[in-house]
Amino acid sequence: MPQRLVLIDGNSLVHRAYHAIPNLSTSAGRPVGAVFGFAQTVLKLLEENPPDFAAVAFDPPGKTFRHELFSEYKANRPPTPPDLVEQFGLVRELTEVCRLCSVEVPGFEADDVIGTLATRAAEAGLEVLIVTIDRDCLQLIRDGVTVLSPSRGPLDAVRYDAEEVQRSYGYSPARVTDAKSLIGDPSDNIPGVPKVGKKTAALLLEKHGAVEEVLKHPEDVPNKTARAYIEQHPRAVLAAKALATIRTDVPLEATLEDLRWPGYDAEALRELLASLEFRSLLERLPAAEGDAPSTACATLDSVEEVVSRCAELAREAAIGVCVLPDRGVLQGVALAGTGGVCFVPAALFRPAADPQLGLFETSEPAPVNHELGRAQEALRAVLEAPGLVKHGGGLKSQAAALRAAGLDLVGFGFDPELASYVLEPQRRDHTIPANAPERLGRSAPPLVRDRRPQPEAACAWAAAAVELREPMREALAQAGLLGLFDEVETPLAPILLRMERAGVAVDVPTLRELSRQMAARLSELMGRIHELAGGPFNIDSPRQLAEVLFGRLGLPVQKRTKTGPSTDAEVLEKLEELHPLVPLIGEHRQFTKLKSTYVDALAELADRSGGRVHTTFEQTVAATGRLSSRDPNLQNIPIRTEWGARIRSCFIAGAPGVRLLAADYSQIELRLLAHFSQDPHLLEAFRSGEDIHTRTAAEVFGVPSEQVSSEMRRQAKTVNFAVLYGMGAPALAREIGVGREEAA
Repeated sequence: MPQRLVLIDGNSLVHRAYHAIPNLSTSAGRPVGAVFGFAQTVLKLLEENPPDFAAVAFDPPGKTFRHELFSEYKANRPPTPPDLVEQFGLVRELTEVCRLCSVEVPGFEADDVIGTLATRAAEAGLEVLIVTIDRDCLQLIRDGVTVLSPSRGPLDAVRYDAEEVQRSYGYSPARVTDAKSLIGDPSDNIPGVPKVGKKTAALLLEKHGAVEEVLKHPEDVPNKTARAYIEQHPRAVLAAKALATIRTDVPLEATLEDLRWPGYDAEALRELLASLEFRSLLERLPAAEGDAPSTACATLDSVEEVVSRCAELAREAAIGVCVLPDRGVLQGVALAGTGGVCFVPAALFRPAADPQLGLFETSEPAPVNHELGRAQEALRAVLEAPGLVKHGGGLKSQAAALRAAGLDLVGFGFDPELASYVLEPQRRDHTIPANAPERLGRSAPPLVRDRRPQPEAACAWAAAAVELREPMREALAQAGLLGLFDEVETPLAPILLRMERAGVAVDVPTLRELSRQMAARLSELMGRIHELAGGPFNIDSPRQLAEVLFGRLGLPVQKRTKTGPSTDAEVLEKLEELHPLVPLIGEHRQFTKLKSTYVDALAELADRSGGRVHTTFEQTVAATGRLSSRDPNLQNIPIRTEWGARIRSCFIAGAPGVRLLAADYSQIELRLLAHFSQDPHLLEAFRSGEDIHTRTAAEVFGVPSEQVSSEMRRQAKTVNFAVLYGMGAPALAREIGVGREEAA
């Protein structure tokens, strides 16, 4: 089997990654989207196509020989964005730690370097793989040379050989430059023949072969304009071909042996990926020596083993825990103690699991199995022992998963996810794999790979939770955050768990009545809308609505999307005064959302749970330190409208003699703002006990405090928090319903 040379077009991959993954930055704000996409592509390439030799070609700064041929070459390209320029240094660093030879030759583009190396290697009998999104490189394809072109994303690619080029374009690799001379290339500012597109070019080349022969037979060019151009400007066509032709004779100092790939520098690569916060890429790297825990994961096979191992764990002071779910179903639990790490499959302790179906299969609840009962009780003695401390990532969610199997988790200890959140609340990922590389110097595998839960990964997480305790507590102490972690966040987790389990009572009959009334109002709105539109149409279809607004009614188009004129809320707001139909559309949308998202959904959820709604409180999501809630989001129940207030009134105490208590910090963020800014007006307002939002409203609307309405106060409250959290004028204008100038 011939040896393989992989040639990577550095500039093309970096530019593609920059546009494919915009706005990606580190927690410190450093842009890294292009670096991430480049790294993602290159690491996957090296994994799937391990080379014997490899090189990354880069474009040199300044002009090349093509500018001498055509002064306007690439003249239409805008300057490279500054946030992309600063990423090229990181790309070079990544190339270096991957031990890929970088090649750059003044006066020549990366394509020319690749063409020269590919030609030399193919002539020496090597298999050559060119990785680029530049279709010019298709001309280099020959026996032993193929092109891999990333398509929809960095991990998707099309492999071109001569047959694939012919199938895709209608001509052979040898005719790529001929086609480009006819079609042109706007990205390089290479002019083509007017009125000649891909199909016409393919037909002409199929009949005549090279473009030189096409120039000899202008009568075969079907379009009159194109025919005249070919007759009058044959040299321009040939010049375009020369510009598109990749050089294969670039003077290179690098020899084939210089390109030999020894494999990447694993330690340096891990360090770089960790510094760039590319955690998903770290997880995909093969484990380095010493990455695995000192004790391998032992999957228990019998109830006797579970009973015996749990008896040992019950004597520990603290253990690591990691539950392994799969699509909401518990598959097992990993336990880490001083005697090693074990995995207990759910099939050994959960009655609804049948051991005969395999480790990850479930069946309908089976008859009582006393052996499974023994295992469950042994596990319960460990998990529910209050004196046995449990360390683990996301202990609250782990407890929720165990509850479904008839078990509980008592004795919350160190939670690396909470510690990570306290240390860096702005980070998106606080899981063990996100922290292990930096804190432990090794990666942690994902719990699910190829859609299959991984017991070994659960064991690694359980062990890592124990190991992360000391370095992360030390980091918390150094940051002055240990008190917050120990006294607030850690004891809060089990409290939130109890709140989730208790749920919130909902008046289901009242919700059902609200739903009926809203359905009637929607029907009334629909009739009026159809009447004003001159006939029925699907109000929820953006396409049909656009046809009515901009076609039938002739309203002006405000903006367009890929599928046609936009009908979003911003557009409707601009059109409200132009036709009475428009505000009715907005009202219909509002009622539809209120009914489906809140009224009907809450009633359905409460019906399933005996009249109570059970949300999940997220402790490690909001960067501001606030809690968030999901499934359902109880913090997003509407209040501003009459119907929103009626929906909120459906949350009730749930028992006779019990009342709901609403407790909240009094404008805590604004008090902090007053403290840090020492603004005299803010300080005086708080010291005097005056309502800060009322005072703001009085100043904004120019009225005495006693004349401030509830709507004025609401808008002032929005203004206060908009200033605090950096909301721009356009967003504030939409939020409080005023013009942009007034909001500014």
